[in-house]
Amino acid sequence: MNRISRILQSSDSKSTRSRLSQFTNSGIWIQFIVFLGWLGFAPFGLNLPLLVVDKAYSQTSQSLEPMVPQIDPLSMRSAPDPSEREEPSTSKVFGDVEIKIRDIFDPPTNLLYKLANDLKIKTKKSMVMQEVQFKKGAPYDPFLVYETERLLRQLRYLRDARVIPIDRGKVVDVRIEVQDTWTIIPQMSFSSGDGRTRRAFGFSEGNLLGYGNRAEVLFQDNDGADTLQAAFDSRRLFGTKYQGQLALEHGAEGEQFFYDFGDPFRSLAQDNAWSHQALFSDTIERQFIAGTERFIYRKKTTSIGASYAFAVGDPRSEIRRFSLGLSYLSDSFRAPTAQDYKDVSVDPADLRPEGGELADDRKFVGPVLSYQYIEQDFIRRNYVDRFSRVEDFNLGQRFESSAQLAPAFLGSHDDAFLLRAAFGEGYRLRERSFARWEMTLDTRLLAHGFENSIFSLEGQYISPFGPVEWGNIPFGNHTLLVRSFVDYSFDLDPDREFLAGGDNILRGYDARTFSGDKRFALNIEDRVHIVDNLYDFFSLGMSFFVDIGGATHEPIRELFTDEMYSDVGFGLRVGFPRSNGERVVRIDVAAPLRDGLDGSSAWEFRIIFSGGQLFGSQLGTERLLANRVGVDLGF
Repeated sequence: MNRISRILQSSDSKSTRSRLSQFTNSGIWIQFIVFLGWLGFAPFGLNLPLLVVDKAYSQTSQSLEPMVPQIDPLSMRSAPDPSEREEPSTSKVFGDVEIKIRDIFDPPTNLLYKLANDLKIKTKKSMVMQEVQFKKGAPYDPFLVYETERLLRQLRYLRDARVIPIDRGKVVDVRIEVQDTWTIIPQMSFSSGDGRTRRAFGFSEGNLLGYGNRAEVLFQDNDGADTLQAAFDSRRLFGTKYQGQLALEHGAEGEQFFYDFGDPFRSLAQDNAWSHQALFSDTIERQFIAGTERFIYRKKTTSIGASYAFAVGDPRSEIRRFSLGLSYLSDSFRAPTAQDYKDVSVDPADLRPEGGELADDRKFVGPVLSYQYIEQDFIRRNYVDRFSRVEDFNLGQRFESSAQLAPAFLGSHDDAFLLRAAFGEGYRLRERSFARWEMTLDTRLLAHGFENSIFSLEGQYISPFGPVEWGNIPFGNHTLLVRSFVDYSFDLDPDREFLAGGDNILRGYDARTFSGDKRFALNIEDRVHIVDNLYDFFSLGMSFFVDIGGATHEPIRELFTDEMYSDVGFGLRVGFPRSNGERVVRIDVAAPLRDGLDGSSAWEFRIIFSGGQLFGSQLGTERLLANRVGVDLGF
């Protein structure tokens, strides 16, 4: 997912996705190599007997990082559940705040772990204090305690956040406990098996000097195109309340520059926010069919925006946010030169004569008015995307809309009205299971009518149903995830397309095998967490999955009758709980159930090495808000 696409219209076309984050869903992190080497020195060597796994399972099941998902580790913490919606106290006030930051390995069990603790610069306590949502002497409010803990969980460079109220009568002191993670990551990767070959090396520091800043540099070879990327991301710029992001890209496929500065909404309790963003890019773009290029063009984009927002309401139940801003977006297109073809290693003779159409230049300038409604109903779950790392999910109703008036007298090419709206909510189901859904509409109106209209509907079902045993042998903790979505467009811009393939929907086929202006996906995956935090170094799991989906330019009925494809498979998951964000390496073995446009034959198995899950637990608008610049390999 593009990390700088917040200021662009949403699309799955590579033509509108920044390659500053193209490696987000690829690569084999160097820690996986270290993991294999580590197994060679671990007790019992590479062939870990079931006894070792069983023993590790029993130990971790009784720890503060339990293997049994239905035992929420947060139930052992004192932070209140926000769904209880307790009112602020009239007789108690907040007292002192004590902050404890534990080492990566606490305590270290060998010299290597001790060396890691010594080399790592500890997170500054001031960075933790920045996330505290209450002040000493203010009325005690359980919601603010939870909100503080939720914000701390969003910091990838910390883990196991606990915010514990200590009742001392009329004063409630608060103890905050967090644990550092290893954030210095040499990035060496090779990825293949999904129809693309990518190599990269670089360096990432996710907690520079202990101030939470992330700095990354990466050189990559993506299907023959060399690119140098650099990014800097600070949630709290130089210890202030402001956010700053900066990203640069230079390579065979073009140049891009992006920056973002402001004070965005981080907490439900925040009263106001503002931001300023800009993107300047000149890139070679490609469109695909059957996993190969069908059309090449050059695209130049200038996007500048600024906005101010304020919030009203009670964050314990619901809030409303209003925003006013100004946006400038200019896209221009031109045919590629001979050098452009050479830079991306494409022979013009290999392109199809009917491959594509050069889009008309676009420019939209004008004010933007936005509205957002959020009903607060958060739940907390682990063993969803990243093993034991706890994630927060809002089941309350959510509605957001934005409207931009872009008249010609302000510089737009034509009088235009741009509209985007989204609505969604979630439901508690049996035990720890829950479901969420969301629908979005994105369109623009000109004198001749509507164009580039996109309707999307997405739903998910998540059920951490716990441990499974075969006889007396434990077979891990299981989490069932079902994700489905449909994208439907009308008069889609020629430079945009919906893609489906091994890197986003169908693991049994090459990346970008299927393209069109309509798309459907259904993914069913059983994620099995076999052992957690083995040797204080890695977690081990596997998955079984079924993928169904496709994309087409034909009428939508053709998508469900003739253009639907599927695959089945299984995979290995290796998590690194003490790394930045609890990174995950994925190795999948998938078999298509139908011959594909890319030449894949039914039941022809393929192996995919990649980072992160194929699909996560965030909905579309959440993925957009979570986007950050970076060259991170996406674990």
